[in-house]
Amino acid sequence: MEGGRGQGQGELEVAWARLGAGWPPLIVVASGERAFVHQPVAAMDDPFLEPMGDGPGALASTRLLLDGAIAAARGVTPPGPPPPPLSASQWIWRLAGYVRTTEPTPRLLRGAAARFAAQGRAALARWAALRADEEEGHDRLALRDLEALGLDAARVVEALRPPTACALADRFTRWCAEEDPVGPLGCVGYSYALERLALGRDQRAVDAVQALLPAGVDATRCLRVHSAVGSDARHVDETVALVAALAGAERARVAADCFATASIYYGASADSALPDAAIDERVAPFRRRPPAADPAAPPLATTPIPGPADRLATR
Repeated sequence: MEGGRGQGQGELEVAWARLGAGWPPLIVVASGERAFVHQPVAAMDDPFLEPMGDGPGALASTRLLLDGAIAAARGVTPPGPPPPPLSASQWIWRLAGYVRTTEPTPRLLRGAAARFAAQGRAALARWAALRADEEEGHDRLALRDLEALGLDAARVVEALRPPTACALADRFTRWCAEEDPVGPLGCVGYSYALERLALGRDQRAVDAVQALLPAGVDATRCLRVHSAVGSDARHVDETVALVAALAGAERARVAADCFATASIYYGASADSALPDAAIDERVAPFRRRPPAADPAAPPLATTPIPGPADRLATR
């Protein structure tokens, strides 16, 4: 089945992707205006069981295809108990998770860039190399945040292993190492999903964390970068443009990888987070001093960078 034509010559206005295996399959379908989940009732006479055409996709339908895949992951995840309330201890736990996900990113993306380049995929190679450069040092932001809380950051990260962050980092590592004729495309869906989800954290989320901290203590550096306040809105737009230029089968693959990444994110059980008392006990040996203001820290950001309105509810 071929979708209608967009404004650009040959652009497909309707896009779809199969998410996961099994029957009936879960299929996300997107036009330029909306996305929805479709499940065929029979194996015959369903146009969305056919592969998409090979032409490039329209920007609007590509964005909604990827966003729809992320939303579908939330929709199929069984509801569970709420996570522990945000607290200073839970923020330490989350910062340890940020280190786990941000530390390997530049290295893995540079490896992906080299593999894309070796396959003659110049646009994907440029995207991965640029993103690697832009993500460089983000783990150090989280480590500085932990240091600002009076902790030996490296020792705390060794002591705390948030399961969801570890699972995400493991999936990213495996995707970047996969031997695939089309290259390590998994890194594109993974990056898009996490940066798109980050846009659900706005200035209010930053302020909520800041309110837990002693006056003058800046321990939201990493959060500000990975939120609607930082560069993720621009990254999301750039990745949409990259994916829209891919062939239909590859756009569907990226959407499926967005779904897989978001499934890990939304599938985190409430009991995967340690209670405050357990976190405090683990980090107590590594507390160097009470949290204190960093005189070298820049003023806290207070004005969000404009970005696309968030359609996805996030935790």
